[in-house]
Amino acid sequence: MADNKLDELANRFATNKDNNDFREFMELVENSNVFVPAELPENVTDSMREAAKTGQAMPIDKDNQPRICLLAKSDGAKVFPIFTSREQIPKEKMPPAVMNIPFSAVIGMLMANLDTENVVSEIAVNPFTNGFVLNKNLIELVDRRYKSGANKGDAEGNTVRLTEPQFHALVHVKMTRELLPAKIFENSEGVLSDLRLQKEKYVIDAYRAAYPQGTKVPYREEDVAVMSLQIEDDLVITRIDLPEKYTQEGSPVRIYVTEEPGRINYFLVEKGSKETPAMIARVDSDGSHVKLEEAPDNGAEIEAIMGLLKPS
Repeated sequence: MADNKLDELANRFATNKDNNDFREFMELVENSNVFVPAELPENVTDSMREAAKTGQAMPIDKDNQPRICLLAKSDGAKVFPIFTSREQIPKEKMPPAVMNIPFSAVIGMLMANLDTENVVSEIAVNPFTNGFVLNKNLIELVDRRYKSGANKGDAEGNTVRLTEPQFHALVHVKMTRELLPAKIFENSEGVLSDLRLQKEKYVIDAYRAAYPQGTKVPYREEDVAVMSLQIEDDLVITRIDLPEKYTQEGSPVRIYVTEEPGRINYFLVEKGSKETPAMIARVDSDGSHVKLEEAPDNGAEIEAIMGLLKPS
């Protein structure tokens, strides 16, 4: 069945769950067309009808678009199916029509509907054969790459490759700067209680949730350290030392969560370079990220955090 490179990579990753296969698949699919099942629109054009009749990829008429055929999971949630070739769709499951559209268009449709009531936040790749799921976190990462131009060709038409370290660095920032603070602000008492009880396991599980389904997390509990300190009667600071592997300039290396009566703060110490210093930043409950000041030496960070909480 694997008669093209996209098919080959999809099947290889679905079978082996190897990160390198997944990275190659994503690099290729980001700049490829995929096949999407659809229902014919009310006003069917001749070209659409002929394409649907013969099972070919259906051309898109911007003023008369077909409707995507979503799939339902066992829990009732809907997923967006895509296929790397027509051969990945069994004859008995062939939809009324098949669209051949850029993968970027799929990402655009999903991102445009993330805030709607009937949100669809997962992509099912080849769901009828040897398939796998791309989760919301990955969809948002790909959208960010499209917007930054990181997955477009260079001046000579060569695809800009996402290396394995870059991939892990993206997920690391996503988890530490977006996913974990969002969970803490949503349910600070429950999440911080779990974090204090489970310690390093909780952090590794948070990484695991941030990675695409089936990919391997490159970190172990030994790569993380969690420590909670009762600084004052009304102040608890939880420090999380993050994995050093796959960090780059601007990557969080430590997290400080401060708890005061009625007030939670989420601070990051972000890696510097030879030319730029490490910085202390804060993530607020609305998701905004603000750089605050140059970070001191490791041993003086808690004092600096306390100074930000209670400036003199």
